[in-house]
Amino acid sequence: MASRSSYLKSKNKSRGEDVEFVPVRSNVFYGIQTRVIDEQKSSSERNIKISPNITFYDNYTKAFIDFSDYLNNPLTSDVKSFFDLLINGLNFTISEAIWLNPVVDKKSFNLGGTYKFIKFVDNIVFTEVVSIDSYSTKITRYDKSNFDSTPNIQFITTITPTKKETRSYIFNFLGKNSKSSFAYIGLQKGDYLQIQNNDQKYKVESYSIDSEGKETLVVLGELPTENNIGTPILFTLYVKNFNKIQLNYDNNILGKCELNKNNTSLICISNHTELQSKLRENSFELITSTFFPNQFCETVQSTPTEETLRNEIIKTIAARNQIEIRNTTLQNNLPLTTSRVDFLTNLFK
Repeated sequence: MASRSSYLKSKNKSRGEDVEFVPVRSNVFYGIQTRVIDEQKSSSERNIKISPNITFYDNYTKAFIDFSDYLNNPLTSDVKSFFDLLINGLNFTISEAIWLNPVVDKKSFNLGGTYKFIKFVDNIVFTEVVSIDSYSTKITRYDKSNFDSTPNIQFITTITPTKKETRSYIFNFLGKNSKSSFAYIGLQKGDYLQIQNNDQKYKVESYSIDSEGKETLVVLGELPTENNIGTPILFTLYVKNFNKIQLNYDNNILGKCELNKNNTSLICISNHTELQSKLRENSFELITSTFFPNQFCETVQSTPTEETLRNEIIKTIAARNQIEIRNTTLQNNLPLTTSRVDFLTNLFK
């Protein structure tokens, strides 16, 4: 396996030559797992219980499902919000649609079945009949008042995610505080990674630390599902050369990079070289950088531990007790020795 320095040296062009992607850092990782992100199809199911008037025509091949009855108008907002979700050609089903009018026909009919949505206009659904359980050739218009129960109208759609580009996970089980970490090589969202024996550069779409403390990256591109924990894997970090800078900055000494815009500090990034810091600039976004060698960004103060809080409580109680001892002693004209006060004071320092 090539060493970090020799690998970078072989990848770098001459120091004065403009390049689109600059290999800035390289490191060996020992706690890596990878897998492609499987974007599964998902189903969406909607239903509404409501009684419409149904009128069949064209020899029962088409039907109006009518919610426009102004004398007994259903909740038009519910109807509209439901059918606005459908598109031309999408099938929906009607169930619990037993209909009976003994004056017209003594038999009961089940208007349940599958209907193809065409359009929704003025609270009328235009459909094609795909299948229907039963109907009467004597009846064209089925009034909603003759349904035995309230029909249930339902549709199910399968949502297939638009697969613009395959994405993969990279997990580093050693965490961000290890020198074998992406944080240590100064990785940022939008950078590119190259893995040993693979010429492809994978753009980093996101970087996070999960609940276990391991680094989790999402990269654009397909990586095999592999467990390389314990196996050395060489990663090289590339940064896009937005400003087409000449590569004449130091790339060895680590420090911190402060990014600014209009003289306002945006972010401080540790574990950067001068070259990395300079490459973070973006003239289109008016972002400039300042490099501070051998310095690191201040970390956010951590939440006090349970032990720290407990000690603070003990000190507070001790101080309160000390005041009470002083007051009791003075009230009773008792001598208060210096050693007694010192002992209580020093006990909880």
